[in-house]
Amino acid sequence: NYDLNGSTNSSLQGFRPTRIGNLDTKWETVVSSNIGFDASLLDNSFEVVFDWYVRNSTDLLFNPELPATSGGADVPFVNIAEMKNSGIDLQLIYHKMWSDFNFQANAQITTVNNEIVSLAEGYDYFDAGGSRIGSFSRNEVGGSMAQFYGYNVIGLFGESDFTEVGDEFIPVSGVAKQDGGEPGFLRYEDVDGDGEITPEDRQFIGSPIADFTYGLNLDFGWKNFDLSAFFYGSQGNEIFNYNKWWYDFWPSFQGQKSTDLLYNSWTPTNTDTDIPKASNKSNFSTNTQSTSYYVEDGSYLRLKQLTIGYTFPKSVLGNVFTNARVYVQGVNLFTATKYSGMDPEMSTSGESSGDVNFGVDRGNVPSVKQYLIGINLGF
Repeated sequence: NYDLNGSTNSSLQGFRPTRIGNLDTKWETVVSSNIGFDASLLDNSFEVVFDWYVRNSTDLLFNPELPATSGGADVPFVNIAEMKNSGIDLQLIYHKMWSDFNFQANAQITTVNNEIVSLAEGYDYFDAGGSRIGSFSRNEVGGSMAQFYGYNVIGLFGESDFTEVGDEFIPVSGVAKQDGGEPGFLRYEDVDGDGEITPEDRQFIGSPIADFTYGLNLDFGWKNFDLSAFFYGSQGNEIFNYNKWWYDFWPSFQGQKSTDLLYNSWTPTNTDTDIPKASNKSNFSTNTQSTSYYVEDGSYLRLKQLTIGYTFPKSVLGNVFTNARVYVQGVNLFTATKYSGMDPEMSTSGESSGDVNFGVDRGNVPSVKQYLIGINLGF
């Protein structure tokens, strides 16, 4: 409502667009190149499948900011961004039979090199992944999608790093000035070497994109028994463990906290730790910034499935069944990882901002471990 008539006691209802349209929007354009070969060796018992690929995507949708004079309507998406993916796919297959025993192994490995080639004119990057500590991810031209961005933690401040004057901690010579810094708090890297920690000292602190992913299928058979196993893994990716904000810092809601905070946090007599001291201060040096403290190695190897079965011989089935098989199966039986969260296997599309902000653990539900017993019958 607005006083369009110039009077002081009346108003008329007005209208405004809530979204700016774009009639020129179109599908993205993808050009893929692929070079590879297939080979069979050792009397066809060993096979190699190799592919090298390049995928260029142009006319990707992007919604650049508009000046405030454009109004409060949602900014339209336009076809202006460009991205490149390249890598290799390698598959190795081996199969062999020895009398009553047969064996097959199928191994795959895939690499992905992702690069943002261009965004909108005048844009070199955009941030994504809003939270209580700001954006986690930065998408920058020349880099890859959803790289983690923030301050690099180089350790915890010690008592020798400060001169205490009243309630203030004055950094000694050689220690960069850092807002809120005191013994036991996070110490950030002074990237530009100006002696003060500022937003210009932020940097890329990790990537959710793996160096390579791999899988292994194993199949064994002996007479009427069969065993199969499927392993899957990811190597070289990082995870932004946002859960640490909740349970490793006392001011971040004083509910359930980690045992590390309670028993292994920094104290004047426990300095050989990377857990900040238990303090009720919430500031630049504790829990208000995106930092490498939350970034962890997300590499893992998981036994996704293990199955053992037995197929009954036709001689014992009679005329009722054409086949019968019983089996036991385990799903997600074990995971080898250094990640401290509940599950390193995360959705590649993330939980909030799609492809521009993935690899963030906000309390993802872990993969379920299952034990199954089954029977297959054919009539």
